[in-house]
Amino acid sequence: MLKKFFNIILILFAFGVSMYLYGSNLALEATGYGPLPVLLFSIPFTMIIVNSSLFFLPKMIKTHSSYLRYKKGFESIFLSISLILAMLHFGFILLVLGFEVSFILLVPLSVGIVLITTANTLPRFQLEISRTSSELTQSALQAWNIAVGPLAFPLIIGGLIMLFCVFLPANLVLIGFFLVLISTLLISIFLSYKAYQTHLSNL
Repeated sequence: MLKKFFNIILILFAFGVSMYLYGSNLALEATGYGPLPVLLFSIPFTMIIVNSSLFFLPKMIKTHSSYLRYKKGFESIFLSISLILAMLHFGFILLVLGFEVSFILLVPLSVGIVLITTANTLPRFQLEISRTSSELTQSALQAWNIAVGPLAFPLIIGGLIMLFCVFLPANLVLIGFFLVLISTLLISIFLSYKAYQTHLSNL
């Protein structure tokens, strides 16, 4: 419920700032990213469309217990998307106010937030293994549960390091970002593979 509340606050704040700027007498700069109304209102409307999915998910997931299990995970994912959209929105606002904005900095910030959110959400997506399922199905589900576990820690560390890439010199931001991203993915894959191999050796 708290995450939904923050989502609503972000949307209202984004709309409020846009409405204030659009109706004010401030001299707003023309940019090459599109007309002023588009810059001010396209992302807040996108935030509404994205977060409206939270109200339809319970109807789309037929099993109520399954939805309750994944509910907090879905809310975390949508909150991270809202934060990324809000950062992009206020970047455009600074742009029309005449400030220089480096949108390249949004790349490590956005992906870092996604990695951290994903890491916190992954444990919620452990799959239940039914004894009535076939051996092949049980084996596949068990492999998923084993592989998912070790992913969380490297994703959190990688996401946090990625956020600090914004403090690098401008010409090194993307280089640092890709180095952290590749390292994080490789370490995550290695740890998952190692966990699965350990499980097989213990059978």
